[in-house]
Amino acid sequence: MGHKYLLLTLPLVLLLVLYPYLEETGGGMLALKIISSATLVTAVYAVSERRGPLYFAIFLAVPAIGIGWSDYFIQAPALALAEGLSSILLYSFTTLAIFGSILRGRLTDDMIFGAVAIYLLMGITWANAYAVAATVSPDAFLVGHGGGAGGATVFSDFLYFSFITLATVGYGDITPLLAPVRSLAYLEAVAGSLFMAVFIARLIGALASNHGGRDGE
Repeated sequence: MGHKYLLLTLPLVLLLVLYPYLEETGGGMLALKIISSATLVTAVYAVSERRGPLYFAIFLAVPAIGIGWSDYFIQAPALALAEGLSSILLYSFTTLAIFGSILRGRLTDDMIFGAVAIYLLMGITWANAYAVAATVSPDAFLVGHGGGAGGATVFSDFLYFSFITLATVGYGDITPLLAPVRSLAYLEAVAGSLFMAVFIARLIGALASNHGGRDGE
């Protein structure tokens, strides 16, 4: 289990890099669905250190994967909504579990990958939340560039909006119009800033502890 967070980080990075290029092609969507399923599986593996979290993650992952593949073949709005919600649940649980592990455990190279995975999971989790909001209320966002093919908003739009919000960049080309969606956006910005502050404090504390230990020898 020495590289479980690295194994989670890799498919997350692949999703972010490939999604805008493959999203609107048939073969590309198949590849993205495979990578998404791999991400869900590695999310389960990332919390497999203890039996309770492992079983709960499996409980969340099995329907998420099943619904995701059903949506790939059937392409129904209700399935897209269910896939988004199930992914939010698993990714949120995984994020909290990894964060707790980082706070409790000894800081290692894989823990650094765990922090990277948390940051990416936060962005993808909120992207799913924005996609769910847009499915429920199609007028939830104003997209300045016109969206994907035919002007439709696509998931890569929500990934883009999520990560520029998480990084507190905010170019303004995608605007949340509804109050609940705006609240999601500012909560994401706050969560991203708090996570960076806590992780940097944890990193400095670990480095100071290691330095103090060497001085005492």
